[in-house]
Amino acid sequence: MCSNSSANLTRRSIVRAAIVIIAQQGLDALTAGRLIEQASVSKGGLYHHFRTMAAVETEVLELLTQTVLQEVKSSEQPASTEAFFDLVEGQLFKCFSVDNLSIKALFGFLSASAHNKERQLIIRRFMDEIALIRLEQLKRVSPHLSHMELNAVVQAIASLQVGLVARYFLAEDLVSLRNYWACCRKTVVVMLEKCERRSRASLQQNEAVGQLTNAE
Repeated sequence: MCSNSSANLTRRSIVRAAIVIIAQQGLDALTAGRLIEQASVSKGGLYHHFRTMAAVETEVLELLTQTVLQEVKSSEQPASTEAFFDLVEGQLFKCFSVDNLSIKALFGFLSASAHNKERQLIIRRFMDEIALIRLEQLKRVSPHLSHMELNAVVQAIASLQVGLVARYFLAEDLVSLRNYWACCRKTVVVMLEKCERRSRASLQQNEAVGQLTNAE
C-alpha cells in the first residue's frame, strides 16, 4: 500500500502534468491517455486519485487561481495611486510577457469555459477576489473616496483586464497590448482624479458649513 507522502507526490505529478498539457496544447487536449503518458502513471493510478477527468480539471483550475491570488495578496501595499496603477500593470503584464506554464494553462481554461458552469463559477470567484484585493489597496491610497467611487474604478480596471485577455487571444503583440493598456490607464486615472476632486470639494464645503454653524 502506498504511503500518504507517495500518494500525495503522485497526485501532484498528475496535476503538474495536466498543467503542462493545457498550457502547451489547450484544454481540449487534456485526455486520460495524454495525462497518463505525461505523468508517467498507470490508468489505475490516475483514477485512484481522480474519479473523472472533470475532477482533474477542477483541481487544476482551483490550484491555478489560488496561486495567482496568493501572489496578488502578498504584493506590497502601494504608497500612492500612481504606485497602485504601476502594481496592477506589473501584475497584468507578467501574464503576457513571462513564459509561465501556469498562466498559459489558466488562459487555456478562460478560453474554454463558455459552456461549463462549474469552471465559470470558479473563474468568477477568482475575478471577484482579485477585485476585492484591488479595492482594499486603492482604499488605502485614496481613503477619502466613497465605496461607490472606489468600486467604479476597480470595475473599470477589471473591464480593462478582460479587454487585454481578449486581445491576447487575438494574437496581438506585447507592444500593442502595452499601448492599449497605456491609453486605458490614462482614462481610469482621469476618472479617479475627478472622483478625488469631487470628494475634496465636498469635504471643503462641509467644513465651511460647519464653521458657519459654529460661528452662529
